[in-house]
Amino acid sequence: MKNKTTYIRPFYSKTLNKRFMFTLIFALACSTFSFSQVEVTGGPFYPDYPVCEFPENFDINNEQISIPSAVDVSAQARGTACAVINVTYNGFSAPAQNAFQHAVDIWANTLDTTVPITIDANYVALNPGVLGSAGPNGFFTVSGGLPSTAYPRALAEKLTGAEIGGANSVDITCNFSNQINWYFGTDANPPSNQFDFVSVVLHELGHGLGFVGFARLNGAGTEGLLRNSGFLSPFDNYIENGAFIDIDQFADPSFALLTQYTSGDLFCNSPLATAANAGIRPETWAPGSFNPGSSYSHWDDNVFPNNNENSLMTPSIGNGQANHNTGPITRGLFEEMGWTLCPALSVNEFTLETLEVSPNPFSENIRITLPGNYNDSDFNISVFDINGRVVYEKSALSTNRIIDFNLSELKTSIYFMQIKDTETGLSVTKKIVRQ
Repeated sequence: MKNKTTYIRPFYSKTLNKRFMFTLIFALACSTFSFSQVEVTGGPFYPDYPVCEFPENFDINNEQISIPSAVDVSAQARGTACAVINVTYNGFSAPAQNAFQHAVDIWANTLDTTVPITIDANYVALNPGVLGSAGPNGFFTVSGGLPSTAYPRALAEKLTGAEIGGANSVDITCNFSNQINWYFGTDANPPSNQFDFVSVVLHELGHGLGFVGFARLNGAGTEGLLRNSGFLSPFDNYIENGAFIDIDQFADPSFALLTQYTSGDLFCNSPLATAANAGIRPETWAPGSFNPGSSYSHWDDNVFPNNNENSLMTPSIGNGQANHNTGPITRGLFEEMGWTLCPALSVNEFTLETLEVSPNPFSENIRITLPGNYNDSDFNISVFDINGRVVYEKSALSTNRIIDFNLSELKTSIYFMQIKDTETGLSVTKKIVRQ
């Protein structure tokens, strides 16, 4: 039997009245796939693309919300973006292209990569009610990546430092309707009867860049499935339930897995996303009835409503509402998955932004150097493994703004070090690597 490509189908579905759902569905169409052992160790397998629909009736009384971008000031200070994102525009009107490019520029000033990200964007007639579609152009396994994990093309290229499939290979493909009464302004201030184009594009590109899990149902809808051709997505690696049991520990497929998807009790255990959420695990969307369009691959809409800066990657947005901020917890999760953030947006900047940890990677000894304008203080230091478990704790008093200690007992792996000033409550989380 010949190997077949595995297809994943994410799409956007219609909802009630004043909101549309950012939906993402993954349906397994074929079953086998083989991988070879090279720097990019396997792939691609290709997804279909999300389809976003709007409600039949606009609600002119919907609360208007405007959340501007968090990158504009820092981008102006740098004078250049941290990532090169090239877009091929097909059929776009000038206002539509300008708004799309604004969303692209926000991501270009959020992520830092040496490999250009290439997007194929089409402004075309779609089925009635469809706003648009987007998706990664293939998933790949990467040597040195998380075990049994396939990365979306743009992230795989960032991790390997090279184009996959040659120069200008397309990383994300997008289709948006040219028949919608969009708001193309870039000021995050749409009128109450229009959807904000920048917000929709920004959200879609977030999924294309890696905010995507493989959770889905079997054909009968009686069991949950997670792995796709035996692989997890990077997103899947950081999902657990309220009892701190990782989602990939449940039988796959199984009714127990479906129960987790509909439990209202799923969380992201990324230390960096948690640190960006004031030390609380961000809750993911797991409503009582599994919606293949929106469940699982979003932040919880009730915990992060549309007036919250972290709401961009929730499953819904209202007309007359705009969010041009990728959100601290989303940026934390992206950094966890392997993306590097622009210096001005790093999770490190939430508190002690110029604190240094070196050497990194380290072998045994490691040093914390406080900023030059920081006084000596007492610190609590905690080290977490990639599953969020504490593997080392220490209380220390800095001397001349220096803290030295030994981590030789840790295994070779990636860890996250939380450094908290006991006097001020300020804290920072740093990714460290034991080699």
